[in-house]
Amino acid sequence: MASRLELILETATLRHLQSLVDKMQLKSYGDFPRTIDLDPFFDNTKLVYGDAGTKVPYTPQNTWTDPNGSAKDYLEKTKGLTTLQKHVAYFDGDCDGVIWPSDTFFGFLAMGFGIFLSAFAMLAINGAMSYPTLPRNSKSLRNWLPDPYMRIYVANMHRSKHGSDTESFDRRGQFRQSQLEAELSECSSRYGKDALSYSDVLAMFRERRDVFDLFGMTAFLLEWSATYMLIWPADGYMRKDDILGVYDGSLFVVLAHRYKNGLGGGAFDSKKGGVFDTKNG
Repeated sequence: MASRLELILETATLRHLQSLVDKMQLKSYGDFPRTIDLDPFFDNTKLVYGDAGTKVPYTPQNTWTDPNGSAKDYLEKTKGLTTLQKHVAYFDGDCDGVIWPSDTFFGFLAMGFGIFLSAFAMLAINGAMSYPTLPRNSKSLRNWLPDPYMRIYVANMHRSKHGSDTESFDRRGQFRQSQLEAELSECSSRYGKDALSYSDVLAMFRERRDVFDLFGMTAFLLEWSATYMLIWPADGYMRKDDILGVYDGSLFVVLAHRYKNGLGGGAFDSKKGGVFDTKNG
């Protein structure tokens, strides 16, 4: 009788503990809930597009499928998104919040990168950024396995932030203007400190790299190399406005439109005075 009672008590205790764990998840036992536990940006079970809600606000005209060439319209349609979400919205061709490898490939191809570089970008970007952006809708092991289709979820782009970067994005995917200004002030070799050459980028890399962070350092060099190829300044200096256009994604739709209509301005196409200069379109 006693052993049976002990078994019942033990079972009840285990069930109670499991119930507490399920309710608690990662919550603390402290006097006050941790902000990070209540922050939707750190709960990727729900796909939220910044202040825009649960549906993407942009249209195909803001993506590679039918670029209208308007940076103003791009920023207007994506104004509710975080800056990192804006950064990749151009690649979401069917506007469903998911960037397939084919989206990345055709997105780069539409900007004049060619087949080889577009294929490389597809493998590098989706291969590296897919897993951290996957939504976790259950506790099953299957839900934590990598996506064989290497899809990137726009809503969770803040989870793909890596080390050895310029720290221009915070952990919630928002842009920090002051950090870019600091990098320009410290690393620019141009009078006025309003542009960066590729040599300046390498100096910035030397300053920003973290110890043993091979992934972050590689990502830094690939991202800034792609940025330089895209802007391809005639005088060797990427203007601040163009760099900002890459950060918020508005530059992509402008160059894709120009390239599509034979107006020049794609990758490796020399640009005088910057992409947003009137002489360049």
